[in-house]
Amino acid sequence: MKTRGRIVALLMFGVLGMHCSSAAQEKQEEVQKPAGPMRGIYLDVNRGRNLELVKRLVDKGQPFGLNYVVIDVQPYGSHRFLINEEVIAYLRSRNIYVAGRVVCFQDGLNRKASEETLNQIYAVIEKTASSGFNEVQLDYIRFADDYTPYSLQQKYDYIESILKQARTIADKHQVKLGADLFGRVVYNRDDLIGQKLENFAKYVDVIYPMLYPSHFTGDRKRLSNPGFTIHEGTTKGLDRLKGTRATIQPFIQAFGYNVGYARMSYEDYIVAQIRAAEKTDARGWVAWNAKAEYDTLFQALEAIHIQDSAQPTELAQ
Repeated sequence: MKTRGRIVALLMFGVLGMHCSSAAQEKQEEVQKPAGPMRGIYLDVNRGRNLELVKRLVDKGQPFGLNYVVIDVQPYGSHRFLINEEVIAYLRSRNIYVAGRVVCFQDGLNRKASEETLNQIYAVIEKTASSGFNEVQLDYIRFADDYTPYSLQQKYDYIESILKQARTIADKHQVKLGADLFGRVVYNRDDLIGQKLENFAKYVDVIYPMLYPSHFTGDRKRLSNPGFTIHEGTTKGLDRLKGTRATIQPFIQAFGYNVGYARMSYEDYIVAQIRAAEKTDARGWVAWNAKAEYDTLFQALEAIHIQDSAQPTELAQ
């Protein structure tokens, strides 16, 4: 009888454990997949460690859908891991998806990296993956625009070898893996910097093309029509990723450079980009402002919220 009692107790404990594990998994998935499109902002390593600043930004943005923050995990040009764990814990407590941005080769490679440099990068990826982030977001995995002594295929193979190792680390810690790519790469099949959409899609969950309309210099159509630029680039990227593990989440422009070409207010410029991104099947978008000056972004989100709230009433009339 005692033996049967122990067996029953163990079975009950096992069921309870499975239930707790399932609940924990559901909670994790709840944090990783916010309702609606992902609406994000970028923070550099210093501002991303400033808890009071992060709280102010969340308080301003979350009522209008802010549910994603990407934070640099190292200083410029360094592979020194530097974060504030309180910030990550706070963002998670607010049910905000948080990605750690790892800059691999600042400004691109002229030569293949040394083994020591690669090990430093993998160490930063490992620390990021194990520090509470939902995602490791890789940036600057590319060669320089200048001459490099490698064929395009050699560049592709080298970059894939790094992505493969990063994928192994992400899987080990059960986090997502993303990568930032030049905006032009959604248009180019073969780019001299070694970034190819289809190659990245073998290893990453999310590709972030930097589709800032201001950066299409010499192209008046894309400079002057931010909504068209974001929609076109995002759609082209999504079309090329069909059947792969990856999706698209474009970076949009939340800074004033070259906004004048569009002949609209800065706020409307941002609204146009958000509307365009959210009309596609993309996961969402991330706004970039190097100084974390997001007041106009939040005004744009508030304007969208007001417009969308008023629409049913207008239709009823």
